[in-house]
Amino acid sequence: MATTFSYELSTSAAPEQARARLQPVLSERLLHPAVGGSGSNLECALRLSKQTPTSLTYTPKLRVPLPISTSIWLSRKLGGERVDVIFTADSGDGETRVAVSGKVGHGAEPVASREFWDGVLSAGS
Repeated sequence: MATTFSYELSTSAAPEQARARLQPVLSERLLHPAVGGSGSNLECALRLSKQTPTSLTYTPKLRVPLPISTSIWLSRKLGGERVDVIFTADSGDGETRVAVSGKVGHGAEPVASREFWDGVLSAGS
């Protein structure tokens, strides 16, 4: 069963700088979301599929194009699994609001936790 989540966070720096700082950390962590969890990373990995200067979108990654892997990947895509991160300048105080939302399936539940996102922001500082 998929888990839906949405968080508002903040970090210092302009939106473009915050995105540039957080993208490498986030991309690495979403390739291995089940570390310490119950699922296989092959079945729950997410990849960067779209980016703008102030947003990132991650969708399921097909790692091995075998029939079972392809059917798991397809069911994740059809189930709407994705993670969207939007960076918006806060009103003049030098902070950037980071809006995170998405839907992840079994094995990637750690991505839906507030602690995961606080860790991403800490690592990207």
